Amino acid sequence: MGVAVSPARGKDDLRLTDLKVEYAGNPIGLMVKKPQFSWAFHGHLPNIRQQAYQVLVADSPEKLAESEGNIWDSGVVQSAQSVGVLFAGQDLKSQATYYWKVRVWEEHSGRVLESDVAFFGTALLNESDWQADWVGFPFGWVGKVLYFRHVFHCPAEVVSAKVYLAGIGYHELSINGKKAGLNVLDPATSDYSKRVYYTTFDVTDLLVKDNVMLISVAPGWYGIPKLRLQMDLAFADGTTRRITSNDIRRVTTGPTVRSGILDGEYYDARLEHENWLLPTDTIIKGLPNETWGYAPIVEPPGGKMVSQHLQPIQVVEAFHPVAINEVSPGVYVLDAGQNLAGWMSLRVQGKRGDVITMRFAETCYPDGTVNQENLRTAEATDTYVLKGDPMGEAWEPKFTYHGFRYVQVEGYRTKPVLTDFTIKRVRSAVANAGQFTSSNELLNAIWLMVKRTEASNLHSIPTDCPQRDERMGWMNDMTPRIEQAIYNFDMSRFYPKYLDDVADTQDELGRIADTAPYRYGARPADPVSASYLLLALKTYEYYGNRTIISQHYQGMKAWVDYLATRTKDGIVEYSYYGDWAPPAAFGVEGAGYGAISKNTPGDLISTGFLYYCAGIIADMAEITGNEQDVITYRRLAEKTGAAFNKRFWKEELGGYGSNNQSCNSFALFFGLADGERKRRTLESLVKDVVDRGYHLTTGNICTKYLLEVLTENGHIDVAYKIAAQDTYPSWGYMLANGATTLWERWEYATGGSMNSHNHPMMGSVGSWFYKYLLGIVPSAAKPGFEEFVIKPHVPTELDSCSGSYQSVRGEIKSAWNKKPDGRLHVAVSIPGNSTATVYVPATGLSKLTVDGKSYRKHPYAVYEGYEGGYAVFTLPSGNYRFESDWNKAH
Repeated sequence: MGVAVSPARGKDDLRLTDLKVEYAGNPIGLMVKKPQFSWAFHGHLPNIRQQAYQVLVADSPEKLAESEGNIWDSGVVQSAQSVGVLFAGQDLKSQATYYWKVRVWEEHSGRVLESDVAFFGTALLNESDWQADWVGFPFGWVGKVLYFRHVFHCPAEVVSAKVYLAGIGYHELSINGKKAGLNVLDPATSDYSKRVYYTTFDVTDLLVKDNVMLISVAPGWYGIPKLRLQMDLAFADGTTRRITSNDIRRVTTGPTVRSGILDGEYYDARLEHENWLLPTDTIIKGLPNETWGYAPIVEPPGGKMVSQHLQPIQVVEAFHPVAINEVSPGVYVLDAGQNLAGWMSLRVQGKRGDVITMRFAETCYPDGTVNQENLRTAEATDTYVLKGDPMGEAWEPKFTYHGFRYVQVEGYRTKPVLTDFTIKRVRSAVANAGQFTSSNELLNAIWLMVKRTEASNLHSIPTDCPQRDERMGWMNDMTPRIEQAIYNFDMSRFYPKYLDDVADTQDELGRIADTAPYRYGARPADPVSASYLLLALKTYEYYGNRTIISQHYQGMKAWVDYLATRTKDGIVEYSYYGDWAPPAAFGVEGAGYGAISKNTPGDLISTGFLYYCAGIIADMAEITGNEQDVITYRRLAEKTGAAFNKRFWKEELGGYGSNNQSCNSFALFFGLADGERKRRTLESLVKDVVDRGYHLTTGNICTKYLLEVLTENGHIDVAYKIAAQDTYPSWGYMLANGATTLWERWEYATGGSMNSHNHPMMGSVGSWFYKYLLGIVPSAAKPGFEEFVIKPHVPTELDSCSGSYQSVRGEIKSAWNKKPDGRLHVAVSIPGNSTATVYVPATGLSKLTVDGKSYRKHPYAVYEGYEGGYAVFTLPSGNYRFESDWNKAH
C-alpha cells in the first residue's frame, strides 16, 4: 500500500485520536518493556473500518517527522486491531522519551489517515537503575510526619529534570514552594514487602538557578515514614547531575504534627517555617541539632520498586456544603448533601493558638451532633491550630481521607458561613465511563447512588468502605462489583494494578487471601473470590488488554488447582462468607455480624465457584493457546458440575439447596441447571420473588445473579420490579431512608458494628442498567469492543431509557422510548472501527424501519433474522434510528 495524505479536515472529516500507550495518553514513568498501543477514530462518517495500520516509534521527534521509526516500524499490518497492539521493536531504555504515531488505511474510503505525534517516557526499568538508598528516622518521632529538605544549584539552564520518588506511606514533593503535580495520597498502597510504588515527576519547569526541595513523608499505610528518591538533571551545556536520597539527610518534624489514614490529621500552623523555602542551608546551622536530625540509612521495605502507572489519587471535585446547623453554642454541623470520600478545607480568622476541630461522620444523632459509632476505632478527626494571621488562614489535610456526609466543626470565634468550607472529593482519578437515565426517577437515583459509592471506594485499591477502621480490598465484594465499576469508570489501568496486589497475596500452595493487599480476612480466601480470574478476564474483554491473561495465567490456574484439592466427592469443603449479608431475617443470628446466610449452604456456593473458575481457566487456556489445559479444566468443570447437581439438586423442591433465591439464581447463572431442571428452577425462582412481593432475599453475590438470570430467561418485568422496589429490602428503601450511597446491609443501622453507609458490594444493579436496560455487552471473541452487542430489554412499566458507555474505541450509545401509538424508537451509536450486533425489540417486521427506510433497504444495516422478539442486525460504525411495532403488553 502506498502512503497518501488524508484530505483537509472538515465537519465530517475522519481523524485518529485518543492515542494511548498502556491505556494512558502521553505517559511518563512507564515500566513496561513491551507496551500496548491503541488509538480511536473520530468523525461523523458512517461505516468506518480499519483495513491496515502502521505504527512508527522513534527516539526523536525529528526522525518521526521524517517517518523514520528507528525504534519500531511495525510495517503495514493487515488488521482491524486498534487496541492492544503490542510493541515489537528494539529494547526500550530506562529514563528515555519515545515518540510515536500511527497510519491507518480505511477500508471503504481508501483513505490513509495519519495521527498526530504522541510520546511516552520510561521509568527505571531495572532495579540496578536505582542508585539511591532508603532514608528515614526510625529512632524517634514515632507517628510523626517527616520533612526532608535539600538545597541544590543548577549551573546551567535545565533541559530535563525527572524525579523518581517513593516516600512511604504517603509523600508530597515541593520545589521552591510549588507542589509537584496534582497527586495526593501518593504512592499507591501495596504489600510493601512485595512491591513498592514510586511516582515519576517531570519538574523541569519548577527549577531555577538555586533551588530548595522539600519532601514530606507521612506514615500512611506503611506506618513508618521512609524515603527513596532519585533525581536526574540534564543541562543545556551537556552536563548531567544526579541527586539521590543519600544526599537528602536533613530531616525534621513540622506543622503536620501527626497524620493517620483512619484517625485524621493534626496541623499546627504555628510550626510553619517560611525560611524552609529559602535556597540556603545556613538556616539549619549544623546537624544534628535540637530541630533537625540527620536521616540515617534505614532498612528497605523489601519489595521490588514498581513505577506507578494506575491513575493517581487526586482531588476530582470541590463544592461547598449544602447546609450548616448550629447544634449548640459554637458547635456547627455541616451537611455535604451526600456521602462521599475525601476531606474538607476551611477558611478561618482567629487568634494564634485557636484550635479548630472537624469530626467526620455518615449520620447524626437526634440532637444534630455527628454519630461516629459505626467508625469503630477510627477517630476521623482533623485539627487545625491557627497561627493568628490577621488576613485569615486556609487549610486542608494532605495525608488522610474520610468517608462522611456530616462534619462537626468547633473552635470558630464567630459564626462561619457555608463558603468558609469546601468539600473535596478525593479518589483515584479514573475517568467517567458511563451515563444512564430513564423515565423512572427511582432508577436514575439508584444509578447515581451506585456510581457515588464506587467513586468513594477507589483509592489505589477497590476498598469496601471509606470511613471506618477497615478500607480493605475484599475479594468477595469484588466478584459482583467488577462490571459495575467498568461501566461507570475507566478501570483499564486500575484493575491491572489490583491484579498485582492479588497476585502478591498468593503463596506456594496457590492460595490467595481474602483481601489484597493482605491485611484482613484469611488465606486461603473464600472460594467466592473468583474476582482474581474475573479481573483479568473482564480487563481482556472490555479493554482488549492482550497481555493481562498470560501475565497472570499461572497464578490464576494455581488458585483453581488449590480449590480442587479442597474437595471431597467433588464438593469444596470450606466456606467463610458465601452469599454474604442477605436481609437480616435470612442471616445466622450471632454469627459473622448476622451476615452469613442461614438458607444458602456455603459448600454450595464454594463448589459452584470451583465449577465457574474451572470454566474460566479453560476459556483463558483457549485464548492463550494452552490446548492441554483446555481439556484438563473442561473436565474439572464437568466433574464439579456433576457433583454439584448430585449434592444440591432437590427433586422434591424443584430447585437447588434450600430452593431459595440465592441457590436457584446461582445455579442458573453458572449454567449448572439444564433441561427440565432449568425449567423447574426458573419456575421456583420466579414464584419465590412474586410471592415475596418482588423483594429479594439475596446477599452480595447472588443479588447480581438474580437480576441477570431473570432478565436473560424472559422475566425482565420481574427483574425490573425488584430493581424498582422502594420498600424493604431494596435499593429504593435505602433512598427512601436518606441514603445517597449504598449501605453495607439492606437494613438501616448506625451502631458500632458492620454498618457502613458507603459500601459498593450491593451495587451490581449498576451493571444491570448498562448490560440489560441499555443492552451494551462486549464480545469475548473480539475483545476491546471490536465487536459487541446491543440488546436492550424493555420492561412493560418503563417508558424510556438512554445512556452511553465510553469504550476503548469510542462512545457507544443506546436509547429507546415507547410512543403512544405503540411504536418503539431505538437509537444506537457505534464507534469507528467497531461492529455491533443490535437486537431491536419488535413484535413484527412489517413496519420496521432504519433511519426512516425499510429495514431491508438500508445501505449499512444488515438484517440477520428474527429471534425471540428481536429483529437482529449487524451494524458498522455510525448512528442509527430504528422504529418498530411494539405491543405494550409484550
